[in-house]
Amino acid sequence: MEPLIAFRRQLKHTVDPAPTHNDLVIKAVALTLRDFPRLNAWCDDDALRLLEDVNVGFAVSTDQGVLLPTVREADRKSLIEIAAETKELVSLARRGRLRASLQMGAGFTISNLGPIGIDCFAPIISPPQVAILGIGSFRPRPMVVGEDIVARSATCFTLVVDHRAIDGAEGGVFLAALAEMVTHPERLGEP
Repeated sequence: MEPLIAFRRQLKHTVDPAPTHNDLVIKAVALTLRDFPRLNAWCDDDALRLLEDVNVGFAVSTDQGVLLPTVREADRKSLIEIAAETKELVSLARRGRLRASLQMGAGFTISNLGPIGIDCFAPIISPPQVAILGIGSFRPRPMVVGEDIVARSATCFTLVVDHRAIDGAEGGVFLAALAEMVTHPERLGEP
């Protein structure tokens, strides 16, 4: 996650509102989903419905439980637009004012428990969606760089899929593509 963390640090000094790590992952997921239409889909009555728009839901903890606001057309929005929208959606959710219409239409959801110190977990798919991504904490972990072992920030991405729609092999290819996207955050586009 070192490149993504450095990219966000740079954005914090140049744009307002500055995207959170979650915002950056929303954008990375949205762009990656363009190449994986079976993951941006709904499974209705055992029929797979591929969605045209890339709408990404994200879990928000509230006093009333977890809500799933949706960033519509996240693949087409700038990072600043996503940051402003998620900030507003989180605020509405936590004040108990998030309308049902703002929680509908997602073809894919992310759930981030990293901020509360969870390293890795398996989230539960929100039907009729066919996949969800769990994001763990960004923590320094030992890694081999050249011939040395050094501490580098890393995270655990856990992809849970409905096997009626997609198999584990394609899920693995999606995760590899997503990892490539977050390690090259310049591909996320203009802020």
